[in-house]
Amino acid sequence: MQKISALVFFLFSFFELFSQTDSTRYAPVRTKYRFDWGNNSTRIFLTQYGQRKDLVMIHLHDDEVASAAAAKDVLSHTGGIMLELKNKEKRLVRFKKSGRYFFFDPNRIFTSRGLEKNLRFLNGHVTSAALSSVRSFSSFILQKIPSSATYVIAVHNNEDGKYSVRSYTINGSRAKDAEKVHINPARDPDNFFIMTDTTLFRELEVEDFNVVLQSTKTARDDGSLSIYFEKTPVTYINVEAQQGRFRTQVNMLHALLRLLQ
Repeated sequence: MQKISALVFFLFSFFELFSQTDSTRYAPVRTKYRFDWGNNSTRIFLTQYGQRKDLVMIHLHDDEVASAAAAKDVLSHTGGIMLELKNKEKRLVRFKKSGRYFFFDPNRIFTSRGLEKNLRFLNGHVTSAALSSVRSFSSFILQKIPSSATYVIAVHNNEDGKYSVRSYTINGSRAKDAEKVHINPARDPDNFFIMTDTTLFRELEVEDFNVVLQSTKTARDDGSLSIYFEKTPVTYINVEAQQGRFRTQVNMLHALLRLLQ
C-alpha cells in the first residue's frame, strides 16, 4: 500500500511539475518593420519572448520553414528575441531600382566585399544605387539586434546531402573556411553547428555533435553573419539542420543553450 501511495505521489508530482514548466512558456510579442525599396518593400518581424535580451535568434531564409519553427519553439521556453525576414517563403530577396529588378541572398550582405560579390554573382552588372540600397537594408537588419546581445544564433535548413558538415572536410567545397571539424558518424551530417568560438567548439565536440570551427585566417568573405561577427564580442553560432527535421533542430538548440549557460 505504501508503494502504491508513493507511486501515486510521484506521478502527481511529475504531472504538476510538467504543468508548471509548460505554463511558464513565454508569449510572443511581435513588432513588424518594413524596409522600403522605393517600388516594393520587405518585412522584418522582431518577436520578444519574455524580458531576455542577451539571446537573439535570426532567421534570414524564409524558405527554410522548419528552422524558424524550431527557433520559436525554443525561445518560448528560454526567452529571448527572434528576428526573421519575411519574404513569401522565398530564399532570394527581389527589389526594384531604377526600373530594373535585382536579387540577393539576405545571408550574404553583412560585409562590403561579400555584399558586392553576392549581387554581381546573381545579377551580373549592378548599379551603385542597387549596392547602396542593399547596404542600407543590411544596416536595417543589424540595427534590430540590441547592443545587449551576447549570443546571436542563426538558424538554417539545408537539403539532404547538398550541404553538410562534410563540406568543410579536406576534400569538401568549403575546406578553406574551417580550422577544425568534428564529425560523429552516428549523426546525420546535414545536422551541424558552425562557430568561431574555440571553447564552445570543444564543448560541442565533447558532446559528440557535428561541429565546425570557422577559420579566422582562411575563411572566405562571403558577407555572411559568421564573418561579420567574427571580430566582435558577440558569440555567433549557426545551427544547420536538414529541412523538415524540426525536432532535431529543437534538440540541437536546447543542447547549445545548455552549454552557453
